Amino acid sequence: MRVLISSLPIGTGHDIAARALAEAFAIRGVEVEFSHHLVANVRLQAQLYFFGIRFMPRVYGPLFRLGDRVPHLWSRHRKGWQAAGREALASVYAAYRPDIVVATHPFALSAWSSIKEQHPALRLVGVLTDLSVHQFWYEPMADAYSVWMPEQADDLARFGYDPSRIWPVGIPIRASFNYPNPLLGQLRHGPVVLLGGGLGMGPYVRILRQLADLPYPVLAICGHNERLRWKLDEQRWPERVHIVGYVEHMPSLLSNARLVVGKPGGVTAAEVCQSRVPWIVTHWIAGQEEMNRDRLVAHDLAVRGDNNLQEWAHELTHVESPARQRMLDSQRQWARPQAADDLASRILEL
Repeated sequence: MRVLISSLPIGTGHDIAARALAEAFAIRGVEVEFSHHLVANVRLQAQLYFFGIRFMPRVYGPLFRLGDRVPHLWSRHRKGWQAAGREALASVYAAYRPDIVVATHPFALSAWSSIKEQHPALRLVGVLTDLSVHQFWYEPMADAYSVWMPEQADDLARFGYDPSRIWPVGIPIRASFNYPNPLLGQLRHGPVVLLGGGLGMGPYVRILRQLADLPYPVLAICGHNERLRWKLDEQRWPERVHIVGYVEHMPSLLSNARLVVGKPGGVTAAEVCQSRVPWIVTHWIAGQEEMNRDRLVAHDLAVRGDNNLQEWAHELTHVESPARQRMLDSQRQWARPQAADDLASRILEL
């Protein structure tokens, strides 16, 4: 059995889920390859995406929602990526001869559907890494989808997708939840962790100023955004504030946190939920993360703190807080720590 996992480095969540799933396959002795073969095709779109979410969120958000509602935009999107797939992936298929292709990004899923048209025995699986399903994720040739929330099954059903082929296993997360974190020895127990995703996005200075007033150690994680890290390092902070870049041991750090503050990426949501730690979402990418935010709040997995961060921080760091206990109970209910293993098993049964 040969499995090829196809992702795209637009954000970090797609790749994190892909690598978690690759590890689950490797443990089972499955021959697995990790593919970024579509990077050249997505370079311009990635640049436009990052420009839009950083500098024109009020334009990007409505365009994202428009793309989710207009059927002919989905058709054009799919045809474009199928054409890219025929051009870029035919040689990849010939080289690897996979039995199954797993896509953790919607563009990769559409592109590989063109190869499935030529090789019907190829099985194709979409792995959702957000908490909603945009129209561009819909691929009628997909043999199965994995989702976390029941609302995502409803999202796919509105496109006419067969509910029996939707697997509610959760979002694959890293096995490093089980490993100790070397950063923790440098901090007093229970830091407040400020996240901006792997790209370190958001109004960090304003948020960190508010968190710095709390009587707890604060760890601001800037991800791959070295410019942000330098900017924060230039500011004056209390000694309990620590500023770092990308953290490999994020899962175990989260499990030892007192409170998490940041943006609601899909993979981050799954990791925070597994960590059983109160979460305040303070900023988000227009479009997909707005939907993530709303569904997290609806399931009591997080609260919005864009206008009342300090009030929520004091409430959720209080051990006897009913809001804190309600959130921890909900996280216990929704955590899917074995998502990668469960998904790998289901895929191998196709």
